[in-house]
Amino acid sequence: MTPRDPDLTFEALRDAHVAALTGSLIDGVEHGPGGAGYVWSRSIPDPTLNFAFGVHRPDQFAWAGAAALGRARAPAFLARDDAEVALLRDLFEPAALYPASWMVAWPRPSSSAAGGAITVQAAPAPGPDFERVFAHLSDDPGVRTHLRRFYIPALRAARSRTGLAPLHLVLRDATGPAACASLYLRGDRAGLYNVSTRADRQRRGLGTAVTVAALREARARGATQVFLQCPAGGAVEALYVRAGFRTVCAPTLLCTSPP
Repeated sequence: MTPRDPDLTFEALRDAHVAALTGSLIDGVEHGPGGAGYVWSRSIPDPTLNFAFGVHRPDQFAWAGAAALGRARAPAFLARDDAEVALLRDLFEPAALYPASWMVAWPRPSSSAAGGAITVQAAPAPGPDFERVFAHLSDDPGVRTHLRRFYIPALRAARSRTGLAPLHLVLRDATGPAACASLYLRGDRAGLYNVSTRADRQRRGLGTAVTVAALREARARGATQVFLQCPAGGAVEALYVRAGFRTVCAPTLLCTSPP
């Protein structure tokens, strides 16, 4: 899809993403030669939060590798498009590639209610009900352990930042907290993150419902544009399409070792 807004470039969305998560899941950006950069997370080792960008040349590749290894992270590289993937593959043979969809929605005024009661918390760190959902988004014990070891502590330690308004939504059904999402608002743009449904409440439309509720909340607070990132293809992307999102960029994460 061609972006409606000239600001919807890969670089603009990348910078908005980093700005939204800095202070919670992301700790900062290191700048290197020729416009290259390295995004890093102190507490979470995943390559989705520790990656280089703008790498086209051997000197940039060497700098990015050193930046990653210096933080005890396996080097990973975010390519904006197929052309950048080809440039990076001239520099190394990736162990894994992860195509992504960067999506945007333009929320409209809506009076429709979500399929459950929604609570909204305006604070850097989400509350216990949010954690009860997020920590149980999978039946896989390894995934749950990873979330409790890395993501939950990082979310709890989130700090406030000037100009950024974090909101955490929890959807409750008859069983209790069932779905959650986070919004990070900056001006008229908002990032949507942490959309999750408890494993025992999935396939009931609750993920779509909390996403639609987040769009409604973003609109009510002045956002005219909401962006997100997700794996390309599959059920997750389809959920966001149903909620009104459209893909505007299709980058790929290239990893030097399997995550």
